[in-house]
Amino acid sequence: MLRLRLREIMFEKRWNARQLSEATEIRWNSINDMMENQSKRWTVENLEIIMKVLEIKSVAELIEYVEDDPGE
Repeated sequence: MLRLRLREIMFEKRWNARQLSEATEIRWNSINDMMENQSKRWTVENLEIIMKVLEIKSVAELIEYVEDDPGE
């Protein structure tokens, strides 16, 4: 499955969900869901805004593929 590395990136850059929400104008709840990988889908527009604000140069830094856990 695809997973966002948003929580790790934000921790490294010392951002919190509220700050990112204000900087991107994306709802705080949406940012939080993305951080927790609970979002069912991500819009390209939101990902682009987040990448720009957090100065992420490659989508590979933000999204990773992990094997599905058979126990889930």
